[in-house]
Amino acid sequence: MTVYLLAGGTGARMAPFADCRNKAMLPVGNVPVCRRTADACLAAGAERVVVAGWHRMGSVANLFRGEERVTVVETGVTRGSAETLARALDAVPARGDYAVLFGDCFYAPEDVAALLAAPAPAALVSAPAPAGWSDGGDWITVQTEAGAVTGFAGHDQDFAGGYRLLAGLKADGDFTGAVRCTPEGFADVPVGGMPPMERFLESAAAEYLRRGGRLAAVEAAGDFVDMDKPWHVMEANWLCLKRLTGSVCGRELGEGASIDPSAVIRGSVRLGKNSRIGRNCTVNGNLWVGDDTVIDNGAILDGDVVVGDRTKIQNYCYISGGSTIGSGCVVLHGAEFEGVLMDGAYLYHYMEIEGLIGEGVDIGASCVCGTLRFDDKSAPHRVCGRRETPRDFANGTFIGDHSRTGVNCTFYPGVHIGSNTCIGPGVVVTENVPSGVRVLLRQELVTSPWGPEKYGW
Repeated sequence: MTVYLLAGGTGARMAPFADCRNKAMLPVGNVPVCRRTADACLAAGAERVVVAGWHRMGSVANLFRGEERVTVVETGVTRGSAETLARALDAVPARGDYAVLFGDCFYAPEDVAALLAAPAPAALVSAPAPAGWSDGGDWITVQTEAGAVTGFAGHDQDFAGGYRLLAGLKADGDFTGAVRCTPEGFADVPVGGMPPMERFLESAAAEYLRRGGRLAAVEAAGDFVDMDKPWHVMEANWLCLKRLTGSVCGRELGEGASIDPSAVIRGSVRLGKNSRIGRNCTVNGNLWVGDDTVIDNGAILDGDVVVGDRTKIQNYCYISGGSTIGSGCVVLHGAEFEGVLMDGAYLYHYMEIEGLIGEGVDIGASCVCGTLRFDDKSAPHRVCGRRETPRDFANGTFIGDHSRTGVNCTFYPGVHIGSNTCIGPGVVVTENVPSGVRVLLRQELVTSPWGPEKYGW
């Protein structure tokens, strides 16, 4: 069976974290999310995985270079997920039934296996959202009854909760006909819903149902996150962290790994090759560490933490529980961090940062972020011009790839800093900063005579 992993679109709602990458390359547990899904497909018996998209596909091609069972297809610009799938089918035709998954979604491997094992046609649908979740109107949602998909609803702002999302499809030749004839826009919207003129895979499925087709519903039993906005990256990493650290039992030390006798370990630890925990370190939870990483000299990891390869965490720094630290990172003296730190980010000393920090970001000394507003509320965000408030992680700081700050910067709760951006020393960042700019503080200095005569000499 062939699995088509869709990676189309520019990721505009993920800004600034799709500036420099395809959304399918966003890291979850220090592994690109599309890599995790492709591996799950192959482990579940897929013969081939086809990753299809057009935005920033070079890194995707490099990720899977030399792998015989994974093909990367650059589709050219497409107008939606159905068109991306149609072009992928043209480039690499399916032999019989096939599966469709999304390259920017985080899946539980058991749910991928369940979809691949299901008779076609079928839809993988997320478990119902918990009671009280009110963001159903932000999605195209799936309606099910008696184990079958009965319809779809597009961004219905009156949606009351308990919604499901389309997570994948198991398709046959009849469904392929619906994909190739997918209309622009989305028909199943409330009055005034204003759907964009895209060719959604959900539109193809809705038309397939209207013409008498049937889609069995395969309900996801594990974690599922559609990584559409920056805080969804943090959610997926938090869920992946629970999975990784929960799988560690006792002390699992790779070749050349070591733990100093003076280290205080209150949990289970998995260390990759040549990694070590040195003198006077404290680990208050379960720890998953990659290869060639050093945790040394009084570092405190205060809860369950995931750390990548070739990273240095040293000199009495503090990592909060629930954090994921990437590969090639540096976290040193007096630095405090909570959240997701992507590969190659540097936190040298004396700072307090919480949020999502992109690749290669350099945070200057004594920078701090606020996470508690005076009104004790969650910070609103603007996504493609629309104001919304995330359920979780709203008050973090979001800094795009390859940006840097000077010393003594302050970030208000929920601000976004673009990629390739410089924030000068002493700047108080109260609102979002776009990509590719430099922000400097202009101060007014007052100079007046002074000397011994002022003291009576």
